Amino acid sequence: MGELLKEIQEIVTQPGNRSRIQEILDSLEPGDRKDLIAALDDHTISGSQIAKAMARRGHKLAPSVISRYRRGELSTKITK
Repeated sequence: MGELLKEIQEIVTQPGNRSRIQEILDSLEPGDRKDLIAALDDHTISGSQIAKAMARRGHKLAPSVISRYRRGELSTKITK
């Protein structure tokens, strides 16, 4: 094993707080929750579109968080 791989493996990641997406999902009615998950998983819908729609409903959600979700880079797992 190379030194770089060993160094990467030794870095301890700290669990993050609950994802903003998860907080919003937990606050939604079942139908809206299902629609948001479908939109998040549909890459033809932009993160900006989702963020604007959520803002209209009083939920602050940055397009960058949606991008990280789509790339699988959130520190917490989303419960669908």
